[in-house]
Amino acid sequence: MISYDLNGSVILAASGLTGRLWTGSLWYYEDSTSAPDVNRCSAGVRTEAGITDVEWIDENRLAIGSDTGAIEIWQLESNAFRNLFYLYEHDSAVNSVSVNSNKTRVISGSSDRLIKLWDLATQRSIGTLNVHTAKVEQLACSPNELEVFVSCSQDGSVMLWDMRKAKPAQRLSCPSGLPTSVVWKPGESYVIAVGDESGSITLLDARSHQNAAIVTSAHTRAVHRLAFSTKSPLLLASVSDDCTAAVTELQPELKQIYRSYAHNDFVHGLSWDSQSNKLLTCGWDRQVISHDINIATSMAV
Repeated sequence: MISYDLNGSVILAASGLTGRLWTGSLWYYEDSTSAPDVNRCSAGVRTEAGITDVEWIDENRLAIGSDTGAIEIWQLESNAFRNLFYLYEHDSAVNSVSVNSNKTRVISGSSDRLIKLWDLATQRSIGTLNVHTAKVEQLACSPNELEVFVSCSQDGSVMLWDMRKAKPAQRLSCPSGLPTSVVWKPGESYVIAVGDESGSITLLDARSHQNAAIVTSAHTRAVHRLAFSTKSPLLLASVSDDCTAAVTELQPELKQIYRSYAHNDFVHGLSWDSQSNKLLTCGWDRQVISHDINIATSMAV
């Protein structure tokens, strides 16, 4: 997994087999071009379990998901990592973590079919949601609403959650295949993109009674992650088990404007630089690749 912070620095999270143990590591790079060279990182730390997901809470703190079923909060201080706390309540791997818009809560989804809500101030879980009947693939907090998030599962459902309601879960109608990834469009309270196991991407409007959707085929195998550009919200990046990274433009219709074949194995991480249209991707081939979408699209024209 890989993630830019607001200053253009990068966190890289990895998992690997060391002897008989499956462990993980976090690497911080002030200069993104230095990744993944461990000798050029600004800070690094080994973790006791493999890391499945990572997200910045603020400029110093990180939330990570673990394949042991734990979530961990790490703080970066003086170019060193410090573990703030380790919370273990899931019975299987945490596949996704997301931080709400005011940075007070982390939400986790697991292979144990559960979604858990964690309060950062008290360092404890404050809720467990048991609606999905299969592995929770991914979830994402709304960029605008504190109590709203979306989740997708191998049970075939995409669920919109509003914790202010007595019955918080609403199933969204998604015409594509088994969902594997979800993301909110920046600045929008209702627009959600969903990737599926066939490689398709669906754009949903949660306000619509039938959740009218626009679908495009972006990949030939499962979409692993989606991310909207924060600088240009009409650009949606996707990475896939077909070993490619792609960028789709949303208007006037869904249109693919960029594709990279630089990776030679599954591509499972992506992140946009908030200051530019530079996209970083990482995969099982141990590569971190930078894609300048502005240059790529201008050359295509």
